[in-house]
Formats: sequence, structure tokens, C-alpha cells
Amino acid sequence: QEACEARGCFWCATNVANAPWCFFPEDSPYGYSVGGNTVKTTKGWRVALNKRQALSLFGNDVSPVMLEVEFQTKDRLRFRLYDPNKQRFEVPLKIDSPGITADEASYEVEL
Repeated sequence: QEACEARGCFWCATNVANAPWCFFPEDSPYGYSVGGNTVKTTKGWRVALNKRQALSLFGNDVSPVMLEVEFQTKDRLRFRLYDPNKQRFEVPLKIDSPGITADEASYEVEL
């Protein structure tokens, strides 16, 4: 708990299995924030994320990063994070998707 709070994080013990006890506050200098409007795509939506500040936990941060969300089936969501300015290797995984709408999904997605 001390190490968590020393980083400026929130500590919240919980009985929920696998839930983190230490997490960044919304206004943390780490991480990314929405950098533009959400664009609807044929199978979901896409939005740019910008690195919040110069602080880095791991190094070699990419900014902006694109977040692409695809509603594949009633019970399956695919999300993809990628560098829009530099092509990188992606595992060539072919997954057939009927492409449902958010209204048809048995889950909710919030940004």
C-alpha cells in the first residue's frame, strides 16, 4: 500500500477476485487520454489516444495510439491498439466476424 500511494496511485482493498487494489487516478500524469472524436467504422469505432505527459513507466511510448473497437459477435469484442504513424508486425490472425452492432451485444463498452 505504501509503494502504491508513493507513486500517486489510489489504494482500495477489495474482496472482488482479480481486481487490482492499486490503480491510477483519472488525472494521473501517466497513461493516455482521448485525443479526438470517436469515429464510427463499419464494425465498431476508432479513436486516437494521446500520451498524457512526458512521464513514462516503461519507456519507448508511442503517441498518438489508435484504439479500434470491433463488435464481432454477441459475446465477443475485439480491440486493437496500434501506432498510426509506423507500421509494426501484427500476428496474422484471421477471425471471421459477422460484425454486429453495439445494440446487439450482450456487453457494454465505455470510453
